[in-house]
Formats: sequence, structure tokens, C-alpha cells
Amino acid sequence: MAVVEKVFYTEKKDVLDNEALKMLGYKYESASTLGVDKSGYYIVIKADEKEFEKQEVKEALKDVEEVKDEEKQKILEKFKELEDSAAGGLALFG
Repeated sequence: MAVVEKVFYTEKKDVLDNEALKMLGYKYESASTLGVDKSGYYIVIKADEKEFEKQEVKEALKDVEEVKDEEKQKILEKFKELEDSAAGGLALFG
């Protein structure tokens, strides 16, 4: 199995409290922080494909929408821009 990076969108922040997702590890940002005109959160999970097949992970993600194709690429780019700008800011204090 291969490691995949999936992007999800939810309006329910309590999804982030799910233990199965915490075990996988994830990054999240509010849509507004990413410049998207929505009121929810984008979640990026990078894990082995088989992890997404586990029942507890499927259950945790049942009320979220997977983001695909062009929108997924845009969101991943925005996450990278945020990370790059944060890293640049930290370099100023280094």
C-alpha cells in the first residue's frame, strides 16, 4: 500500500477530537485562513491507504466531505504557502 494525502472539508470542528484521526495525525486550518469563502475547516491527512479503510476511521470521516481534483490541489498549495510563511517567520527569530 502507498501513502496518500487526502483533503477533507467539514463544518463540524468536533471531528478533530476523534481519537482515530488523532492517531493518524492531521493538519487543519479554517477555510477563511486559507482564503476560501466557507465557514468550516479543511483537514489534510497523510497516511497509508489501508488506514482509511479501518472502520473507526471511516466512522470518524462519515460526516465530512473528501475534497478532490482541482480543489484538492488548491487547498494543498494554500497549506504549503502557510507552512512556508510560518517557517520564514521562524527564521527571523533563529
